[in-house]
Amino acid sequence: MLLSVDALFIRRERDRHVALHHRQSSRTMSLLDESIPQDDQMRDRSRIFEEFLDSDSSIYNYKDDIHRMLRNNQTRLIVNIDDLRDYKRDFADGLLKQPVDFLPAFDDALMNIVQRVHDPEKHEIETKSYRIGFSGSFGDHHVSPRALHAAQLGKMISLEGIITRCSLVRPKMLKSVHYCPETRLFHSREYRDATTSTSNLPPTSSVTPQTDDEGHQLQTEYGYCVFRDHQRISIQEMPERAPAGQLPRSTDIILDDDLVDKCKPGDRIQLVGVYRSVGGGSGGAFKCVTRCFLTDRIA
Repeated sequence: MLLSVDALFIRRERDRHVALHHRQSSRTMSLLDESIPQDDQMRDRSRIFEEFLDSDSSIYNYKDDIHRMLRNNQTRLIVNIDDLRDYKRDFADGLLKQPVDFLPAFDDALMNIVQRVHDPEKHEIETKSYRIGFSGSFGDHHVSPRALHAAQLGKMISLEGIITRCSLVRPKMLKSVHYCPETRLFHSREYRDATTSTSNLPPTSSVTPQTDDEGHQLQTEYGYCVFRDHQRISIQEMPERAPAGQLPRSTDIILDDDLVDKCKPGDRIQLVGVYRSVGGGSGGAFKCVTRCFLTDRIA
């Protein structure tokens, strides 16, 4: 009988310590987005992409392109997908058909190389995010606004057309930092929507916190918040390629960071991006947009 009472007492003490530890950890992490652990498949893909960028070939040399990108203070490396197709075809097909699974690993590989080859005295990389852009032959993924269908959703496409509308370049908040005068602690929260990330992570709330978990008032430190440039454009089918007697069709494009303000209405461009379905349509319908990785003026 004594052993069962002691065991019950120990179990209750253990549960109380676990609950106290969980309460303390949730107090510090409630305003933060928990980081997603990088799985083995992601690391393997990133390693292969890194080997591709480091590989020596008589056709391409992306090591020199990365050094040139750093010298010119740029943040996007343009990769010809035909080179990747010759190096590892299944990875090129994965980028076209499942960009959500392969593109983050490619960006991570580029960041690893930049951290390894940059000169700390010349290049400031801590506050920058480096991205991959694509060019080359896209096969049946090269479409026009009229040829966009549900089958292309979630896939990488190459799109040609005429710019008909450009919005203003506006800042989009990615991370907010808040200070609590009563506790003298800083809190942060990260934000993402359906167009911010190429992953399948669910969108977060866009409302900035006003109080912490204990009800203390928070002050937003705008100088420490992280923003990115954001722009929406509309691209229309070229009139000479539209069927006779039918109006040209159009679609919306999302531009971020270094891609904003690269074109104006009337320009004929070719762009590469991921075709996605987001909310915001009339009557509760879904609206489809293309999140762009590369724009190239063709006329």
